[in-house]
Amino acid sequence: MLATTSTTTITSDPGILCFHHCNVKVFCFTLPHTCPHCNAPLDADVDADGDADSSADADPNAELDRGGPRLLLLPFRLPYPFVRATQYPCAIVLRPSTGDFLNDYSNATDLHIAVTTSGGDIVEFDRFGLRRHRRDDNPPEWRQSLMVGDVPEPWHDFWDEVLEQICAQSVRWSIASYAEESHNCYAFVLAFLQALGHAHLSEAARSKTAFCEQCIVPRTTTAGKYISLYRKIRRSGIYVHRQQPKNRSKPIASSTPSSSYSSVGCDGVGSSSKQVSKKGYSSSSISGIANRPRPTLCTIEE
Repeated sequence: MLATTSTTTITSDPGILCFHHCNVKVFCFTLPHTCPHCNAPLDADVDADGDADSSADADPNAELDRGGPRLLLLPFRLPYPFVRATQYPCAIVLRPSTGDFLNDYSNATDLHIAVTTSGGDIVEFDRFGLRRHRRDDNPPEWRQSLMVGDVPEPWHDFWDEVLEQICAQSVRWSIASYAEESHNCYAFVLAFLQALGHAHLSEAARSKTAFCEQCIVPRTTTAGKYISLYRKIRRSGIYVHRQQPKNRSKPIASSTPSSSYSSVGCDGVGSSSKQVSKKGYSSSSISGIANRPRPTLCTIEE
């Protein structure tokens, strides 16, 4: 088995904090002493017992009648969308082909997909053939992954059994049989899921496009927003999101930066060689699905 090495530092949860003050939402790694929007001291928002004054919650404008802005939302930590693959048994996991999501992912980055066993081992197929990483090896390249599908515990034994059957097809998953566009990690995962016969996952896996739309895109959408937000804070130290006034007809903007999508292809799942048209479709279809619209992954907003 050929070993894989990582050339980038894998970053764990950076701990993005959020609080709402003077009609803006503030995102940061460390809570500031003053509001970056109105410069009011934030410690004035907490009483002697350490409890925030929530009396202005019903009417944000009432805060100004009581001597200044107050915290409308207690600081909380944003959910971290990435996982360590070895800690998620019987799951489908996704990562950039090189580097990690937070530091290295871009709109042109290829993605790589694999399967975990009930014991947390990672089984993947790429240009090096079929490989298995033991959980105890704790492969660094899989420490920041997206979990795009899993099954409940009663399915674990059957999951392992079917995976062993698929892996036993040594010629099908040999180095010689690998083809970047048509017979790659995505083909391996879909072949396994089709053989598994699990209702939702297996039904979606009948089509490369359907699996991407139903299982991959929802997770990468969330990831794209988190990555964009993380990089804004890393660049400037803090990010202030100003909400739309309530009296406007437009819907209020999301509390995190919006995210669009980039193309989905193969070596793994993303392809830097494919461009997205104005309609949101790639100039070429996923291998084996000609003349069909292709779903798109998250665009990182810089």
